[in-house]
Amino acid sequence: MGKCKKRTLHKATTSYFMTRETAVNNVFKIFNENKKKIDLKLAMDTISLFGLSAEELSEAGVSYENLRALGSAID
Repeated sequence: MGKCKKRTLHKATTSYFMTRETAVNNVFKIFNENKKKIDLKLAMDTISLFGLSAEELSEAGVSYENLRALGSAID
């Protein structure tokens, strides 16, 4: 993560502060908690903001089907 992005995230209020680990956990929750309605835009925004890889997400427990659905959007 670049210096500017890190600085911007640290300036935010504490309720919006997010580390890389919490970002991975949030993406996992998005895919696994609500099976009927998945907020794909929020998941994609979080993935692109932190540059998460498919390996990180699979280690966190995101299913293979969900990773394939993300397609080329992740590394």
